[in-house]
Order: sequence, then structure tokens, then C-alpha cells
Amino acid sequence: MNKSLWIGWILVLAAKGVGAQNEAKLIRLATLEWPPFTGLLLPKEGVSTFVATTVAKAAGFRLLSASFEWTKAVELGEKSPEFEGYFPEYYSKERESACHLSKSIGTSVLGIATLKSTPIKWVKLSELESYRLGVVDGYLNGEDFDAAIKDKRQAVEVAPSDAVNIAKLRAGKIRGIVVDKNVLDYTLFKLKDKGTVVFSQKPIAKLTLHVCFKRTAVGLVMRDAFDKALQKTDLEKLEMEYFQQMFSPL
Repeated sequence: MNKSLWIGWILVLAAKGVGAQNEAKLIRLATLEWPPFTGLLLPKEGVSTFVATTVAKAAGFRLLSASFEWTKAVELGEKSPEFEGYFPEYYSKERESACHLSKSIGTSVLGIATLKSTPIKWVKLSELESYRLGVVDGYLNGEDFDAAIKDKRQAVEVAPSDAVNIAKLRAGKIRGIVVDKNVLDYTLFKLKDKGTVVFSQKPIAKLTLHVCFKRTAVGLVMRDAFDKALQKTDLEKLEMEYFQQMFSPL
């Protein structure tokens, strides 16, 4: 983490009157710009941040987050002493063995987005192997799709973010991309794009979202306290409340 970011956190805490005695109650998480799930310019910094912050507060913690490109966020969340973890992370067996995963804080529906004028028609995932598709560096895309990539059956083109992939798709530089439906819908809403891009009727995966706490004794204590509060939280109500606020007229 750079010095300016750490100084910024200190100033925020000082401004809120948080004393040194409360510092152990902080949960510091690395994240990314992934609207509408996370984002510094979003209301409450995104729906996943809103949920995680609400749950952390109920568990007796103050959650602070800082944004990076995803691969950097994962690295810092796993290794940096300045973070207790990172979020939002998809569930996978690999992630479960690398950190203490919280229970689900949301769901992500992944599919193939194409231009309406040049759709990709498919029923089986194997039918997508005729196309080079855009994916984001470091993202999971569902076990079956990722297995096809690993086995070099599925050709992909890697980008640093969903925003880059969506821009490439709208410009006609790539035939299709793997993207979360909420991310696509939000991005097109902000771009005032009414119908040039379509999302596949059939998803390639439905993945749960989690907070990834460091695989340490402290991380386990935080995860268990977080999960206990999460079990008492109405996620559907929180998400509905959030999206009503986001899309309500000013």
C-alpha cells in the first residue's frame, strides 16, 4: 500500500475521532473498482461494500477499504500487513484453501455479452470455443469455462477490467466478453446505451461473493465474528434498499 493511501486512512480515522485503543477493531480490506458491487464514486462505495460494512458494524468492527486493480488487491489482501483481507471474491476450492472465506455476501451471474447486431448463439459451453472471448485478468469465470481456458480449448483475450472489455465490445474490437450481468447493466445504464449490447439468455455460471480474510488466527476470529453477524442479516432487503437508492431520481 502506498504511503499517501495509508496517510489518508489515518486522517479519516482522526477526523472521526477514532482513538488508538480502537485500532484493533478495524477490518482493512483491499478491493477493486467493480461497479455496482464496489467503487469509490458509488453510493456507499457499492452494494458489496454496503453489505460488508453493515455486517462488520453489526459484528463490532469498522470496515475500511482501498481500491486497486484486482490482481493487486488479491496480493495485498493475502500478503500485506496493512490489510486483513480482500473482497468481493468468488467462491472456489482454491480460494477456500488460501484464506478464511466468509459466508456469501451476494451473488454474481456470469454470461456472454455481445453486440445485438452480431450475437453468438450457443447452448453448450463447447460451442463458445469457436470464438475468442474477452475475460478480465485474475477473475474466475466458473469452473467449466476456466477448465476450457486451462486446457486451451477456449481462446480468450485478457483485459485489466470489465470497463475495458465492455468498451472493446461496443467498439467492435472483440466478438464477445464474459461479464457479470449487474456490471454490464450498470455500465450500459451510465453510458446511456439502450440496446446495442445483449446478455446471453443462458448464464455460464452463478457464483457467490465472499470476503476473503487472511488465513491466520486473527483472520479466523474476524471471519467467525463476521459470519455470525451475517447470519442475522437480511441480504435481500439490504440489496433492494441499495439499488432503490442508486437508481432513484434525484
